Amino acid sequence: MRIIFIGMKGCGKTTLGTLLAEKLQIAFIDSDSEIEKVHKQDRGEDISFREIFKKYGDQYFNVLDTKTLKHIAKEFGDTDFVFACTGRTPLREENQEILSGLGKIIFLHVEKAMLLKRILAQGIPAFFPYQDDPEKSLDELLTQRVPAYKKLADITIDVGEGTSEEVIHTILTELRAYVQN
Repeated sequence: MRIIFIGMKGCGKTTLGTLLAEKLQIAFIDSDSEIEKVHKQDRGEDISFREIFKKYGDQYFNVLDTKTLKHIAKEFGDTDFVFACTGRTPLREENQEILSGLGKIIFLHVEKAMLLKRILAQGIPAFFPYQDDPEKSLDELLTQRVPAYKKLADITIDVGEGTSEEVIHTILTELRAYVQN
């Protein structure tokens, strides 16, 4: 089975993806690190995901994101995996088509207040449009992104409450029900 986690930064895609992949004994693919690898191949520059965005901007990052997604689709072929994509990956139509063909898509939803707290714990992200107003930035991003996430998702999971293990149990239960229908 191939499972794709979508959602905002801070919703738990990497944490839950790692745990789920371990539980299912399949590969875990983190989009952030894959983007760093593709950037390094293209530019010979070994810098972080965040630095790539800061240095090269939105347009370059979108192209790199799609290129990385195509690479993952080709590289992992029919292999089972859990894939945590970036928060912006599902926004582009080309990416939506690739993701839909890649596996079961799960939107990890977190309420705004909790999401803002999680995001700010790591510092204000470079992609926030209003660096001096994180709450306004998050409101704008949620307005743009949540409809795309909901439209693309096969399953939506509320990950606001409960331990990681409880959320994994919910994900597995929902996946079984989805596959049976």
